[in-house]
Amino acid sequence: MGYEPGKRQPAFLRDVFIVPEEFYLPDVAIEKFVSCNAPFYPGFSRQQFNTYLEEFSIPLENSLQQMSYGQKKKVLISFALACNTSILLMDEPSNGLDIMSKSQFRKVIAGAIDDNKCIIISTHQVKDLENLIDRITIIDEGNILFDQTIDDISSKLSFRVSFDDEDAKNALYREESLKGNVIVTANTYREDF
Repeated sequence: MGYEPGKRQPAFLRDVFIVPEEFYLPDVAIEKFVSCNAPFYPGFSRQQFNTYLEEFSIPLENSLQQMSYGQKKKVLISFALACNTSILLMDEPSNGLDIMSKSQFRKVIAGAIDDNKCIIISTHQVKDLENLIDRITIIDEGNILFDQTIDDISSKLSFRVSFDDEDAKNALYREESLKGNVIVTANTYREDF
């Protein structure tokens, strides 16, 4: 069973909002959803919510059950951001979004970031979020395998496309593409990422 917005949360979670990968939204109008759930979040901003919905091209008059999965996810993301909790957890937020919606998502998240929020995104779709990430943590079965800032990573590693077979052979990682080999090597020349 997934997280259910509006369900009373323990005290330590009241300044946290979770956008799960799988979720259930009731068969109500967006307005009803907001009026029932916003009181649980003292920092909720109706103006921000409406702005986010507008960014995502979601009409406020819609009923949640008439929407596609991607549209529902955009409503939930809009609500989550408008709650202005100090911690926002998002699990695979770009799953279910089409290419245009992913672009809108990046724009909305970039505009919502501030020093009063910690947005933690769990994803396998790093490409969807690469310009928003400032730290990467890799967790496997509860163990932290890797935890570095983007600056630390880029000072140690070089990411580039190469047509040189010798470069590809000596790379830490390589992947063939139509543009040549995408490779990761030690950043011995202190190149910018």
